[in-house]
Amino acid sequence: MTKDGPERDVTLTGTIERFTFRNPDSGWAVVKLRVEDADELATVVGSMAQLKEGQILRISGKEVAHPQFGLQVKAESFEAVAPSTEEGIAAYLASGLVRGIGPATAEKIVRMFGADTLRIIEEEPERLRRVKGLGEKRVEELSQAVKAQKDLQNVLVFLRAHGLGAGLAARIVRRFGASASALVQANPYRLADEGIGIGFRTADRLAGQIGIAPEAPERLDAALEFTLGQAAKDGHCYLPEDELVARTSELLAAPEPALRARVLELASANRIVRQLPPGPLLLHDDPKPVCYPMALALAETGAAHALDKLLRRERPPLVRDADAAIAWFERTSGMALHAAQHDAVARALTAPVTVITGGPGVGKTTIVRALVAILAQKQQKVLLAAPTGRAAKRLEESTGHAASTLHRLLEYTPGTGRFARQEDNPLEGALLVVDETSMLDVQLAHALLRAVPPTMALALVGDRNQLPSVGPGNVLAEVIASGRVPTTALTQIFRQQTGSDIVRVAHGILDGVAPESGSEGGDFFFIEARDADHSRRVILEVVAQRIPKRFGLDPHHDVQVLCPMYRGDVGADRLNRDLQDLLNPGQVEVERNGKRYRAGDRVLQIRNDYDREVWNGDVGRITHLDTGAARAFVRFPEREQEYRFEELSDLVPAYAISVHRSQGSEYPAVVLPVATEHFLMLKRSLLYTGITRGKKLVVVVGSRKALAMAVKNVDEGRRNSGLCERLRDFLRGDGVRPERALPPRPGTPSSGRSRRDFDV
Repeated sequence: MTKDGPERDVTLTGTIERFTFRNPDSGWAVVKLRVEDADELATVVGSMAQLKEGQILRISGKEVAHPQFGLQVKAESFEAVAPSTEEGIAAYLASGLVRGIGPATAEKIVRMFGADTLRIIEEEPERLRRVKGLGEKRVEELSQAVKAQKDLQNVLVFLRAHGLGAGLAARIVRRFGASASALVQANPYRLADEGIGIGFRTADRLAGQIGIAPEAPERLDAALEFTLGQAAKDGHCYLPEDELVARTSELLAAPEPALRARVLELASANRIVRQLPPGPLLLHDDPKPVCYPMALALAETGAAHALDKLLRRERPPLVRDADAAIAWFERTSGMALHAAQHDAVARALTAPVTVITGGPGVGKTTIVRALVAILAQKQQKVLLAAPTGRAAKRLEESTGHAASTLHRLLEYTPGTGRFARQEDNPLEGALLVVDETSMLDVQLAHALLRAVPPTMALALVGDRNQLPSVGPGNVLAEVIASGRVPTTALTQIFRQQTGSDIVRVAHGILDGVAPESGSEGGDFFFIEARDADHSRRVILEVVAQRIPKRFGLDPHHDVQVLCPMYRGDVGADRLNRDLQDLLNPGQVEVERNGKRYRAGDRVLQIRNDYDREVWNGDVGRITHLDTGAARAFVRFPEREQEYRFEELSDLVPAYAISVHRSQGSEYPAVVLPVATEHFLMLKRSLLYTGITRGKKLVVVVGSRKALAMAVKNVDEGRRNSGLCERLRDFLRGDGVRPERALPPRPGTPSSGRSRRDFDV
């Protein structure tokens, strides 16, 4: 290459010496390539971020003279070339392909197998066990890594040919493994998965490009299942069949009759469940079928069966005399229980299942403490659990008794999608108390109820006025509404909480009273703003200056901004960027899916990661970004975890988060924007939930109009869920049984699955 002359076409073959920059989100990278017989490393730029150091590439592109960085090759296409020399193979294996295999181990492998090493790793990996110090786990990891790198090239070629960016390739391989290329070509609709990061429309466009016709059954089926999946993300367990067909018809611009026919086929193949709606069917009614995703149908019917079984069981109470046990607790603890608290404790000690619900400051924690103390005195085991790690930690700190997440309690097994604790291996103890039950979705509720044995009492504790679970269903509200479970609703505010403006305002919201700013020296404030942009500027000032100066709270650790939505001037996305620049400027950063990550940032995990034991809702802090190795290191309360840059989509910046994401947590200070631009989400339960997350201070910033809209709007948007009616069906013995699914249309082949199969 020369520094003079116009842009010219070049073809290079060389080994990746190192990356000087790479962005896994866009796929863009700057690579230093060692070309044979060249004195200097060549600089190559292009979509190569998913490759590894030590790989040999054949690159075609254009040589250009960059005004700042000098000669570069813009890669237009490349292909990975398997190293053929023993030296090249050893360098490739030692490049970081698998953690724990460095130069010494790579040399041992190549010394034993020579130039045939890569073929043996891919086709006969069991022979690698002859290498001293190479265990079974490392052998498996190495074999999979080599196969994945090979498959990555196939996926890259396939995606590029159809106009999709190379940045998707690494995510697709991570999701589907060594068979990624074949799976994508066989069914591109599998790409419409949140773990990959492309939507249904992109997958549909790809399907059209590879020849799947607009009216093809696989296209219609994928769209119907996608529509049900989107409804589940909105909290629905099912959709009425008419609504499912109409939504899907709009998505595809496809005729409804063809979609109705595919609904029947999907039901016959047991890919969805089509049935009459739960509840009594009266003669004058004309009920229309409803459609469930299979997993949610099984979870809802299973939860109803399991809870009904627990309610019907006959077993002796946990104590012979509940009143005497409560009197003992009051005497030894020096705490007198209010009448409703007394009733709640007595029911938990005598009933097989009970619900305890109430807002902040009404004594729910005191009830749990009483139950723990009484049963400890009786030498009976009590289990405490909550849906998230943050909620479990709060429960443990407030009661002084060990608590765990439900996933840990039920012994979730990574890789299998199953809980070790279930009917054949139930939990052990006298009483299980589950806190923050409003966060329970129907699938987790099903797993929980399956694991409770007939000998164990169950107490569900929560606040029915909070937002429902992020996942589908509305378990706590429906269990209460069924009338089947003894329920104690606590309303009396106790002790120091009576002086709290936060508690006063929260209970006022439930009564339809819009909050006003609290008293001087109080813990609740409302700051009126002219518009959303003014609100944003006020919020930045409040977080960074006013709260630290007046209350001595650290904006990095003590202050949490909670937003009704992610979009808009006072949405979480915009506020995260602004607060990041204000509180953590000038750091090394990486961009992923439009979000920036910097060393020192507070981040929130948004998916359960069972391998890392990091749970949806856990908050950590980025301690270090290694741009060369494309790794981020995040410190969570229990341990530090390492994330590849392509895995950063599991984390979101957490200077500002949604109110939904805050459930189960408390923060020293909460700042809550309330603006009319978020009118779709302005509901009483959202405002109530956000305000009750603050322990020492809550500041609401926005307009009085928006605040009044939120307080007035008690319509929470009904979720399509049948748990309440299924529980009532068991009691009255009529109506639709939970296992009653509609039969397939005449002439449709039977799948061989009976209606009783839904009796989980």
